[in-house]
Amino acid sequence: MTKRLNVAVTGYVGTGSSAVIDLLKEFDVCGVPFGKNKEYEHIPFYADNGLFDLGAILMNVNTSMRSDTAISSFISSMEWLNNNDFGWFGSYKSLVGDDFIKAVHQFVEEISVRIEGTTYSHYKYVKFSWFKVLLQVAAKIVYRRPVTKWGRTYVYDKKQMYFSMPTEEEFFKAAKNFVNNYFDMCAEPGKQIMIYDHLLWPQQTKLIDNYFDDNFKAIIVMRDARDLYNLNKNYWYKPPLGNGNPIFPVTPEEFADYWKRVRGVETANDNPDKVMFIQFEDLIYNYDSTVLAVMNFLGLRPEQHVFKKKYFDPLRSIKNTQTFTIKDEWEKEAALVGKVIPEYTYQFPYATQTSISEMFDTPGTTPVQRNSKQVNEQEQVK
Repeated sequence: MTKRLNVAVTGYVGTGSSAVIDLLKEFDVCGVPFGKNKEYEHIPFYADNGLFDLGAILMNVNTSMRSDTAISSFISSMEWLNNNDFGWFGSYKSLVGDDFIKAVHQFVEEISVRIEGTTYSHYKYVKFSWFKVLLQVAAKIVYRRPVTKWGRTYVYDKKQMYFSMPTEEEFFKAAKNFVNNYFDMCAEPGKQIMIYDHLLWPQQTKLIDNYFDDNFKAIIVMRDARDLYNLNKNYWYKPPLGNGNPIFPVTPEEFADYWKRVRGVETANDNPDKVMFIQFEDLIYNYDSTVLAVMNFLGLRPEQHVFKKKYFDPLRSIKNTQTFTIKDEWEKEAALVGKVIPEYTYQFPYATQTSISEMFDTPGTTPVQRNSKQVNEQEQVK
């Protein structure tokens, strides 16, 4: 039996990962967790206090006391994802039953032990207690015990205390087990390749060998910074679609500096067998060659592309490029962005005309309507 390939498709927020996901849904051997019509991002590994955070602490700045807070924070974060339905992330209890939380506790048991006691993180607050004063008076009289703080009483939480100081081999072996359990619970029966939206961020591809087995690959999607700046400022978050609070800076200079820092952490792709970088615009302006490159990277065959252009249509998506040319003031600001960070712009082979009405972020499914403080890339770019 062929080992299932797990593929993470990700980007930098708004850069077009959903275009690649839509493309891959057209292949009959590819599956998407929880159904092709469900927009969903997989965040347990990179979430705050998630798997990657836990690994960073235990492998780099760990102490016997710090391990307790790290493990407890990880469990709390995973329970938050398990028990709450945010629509486009979380809600594991309703999606996979008890499988997710069982995998969490199995992982914790593999890398830690439960111990009795408390440490600083279990202290909730301090209060004054007259009962404590009476006890202190009695202790002073009977045992002549000195008292420095009269009536001070500590209130602790009820959390279990953990001790975890695994070796690298022990931790990453357990982490891979957790990751593989996650893939198993999300897999669509009969599919050779499973596609995961935003399973990790582009900046985290250096972690792949530590956390993932050989049956894992990642596709990183990039996009012209001028379109990204323009859509962020003038379209995605504008009322009535949004609440007027863009996620990126809205002046050309501030955005260019921000984007240079975001993209500047990239390093040369030293893992080309597992990581592929593609440009969103190439899926449109160089459709055939880009699709072929993706197929070669994932081992797909032409006869498996049975729903060609059903989910990703380059003729439709072209209207979501060169958006900064719609208005003169937009084009002027985009030119300023391009002047500062030309390395993050795309050399369009020809000019195309579009309009706000032709850009197809469907009302009712845009990220700003779903969550005013988060951007869901896969609903912004198709």
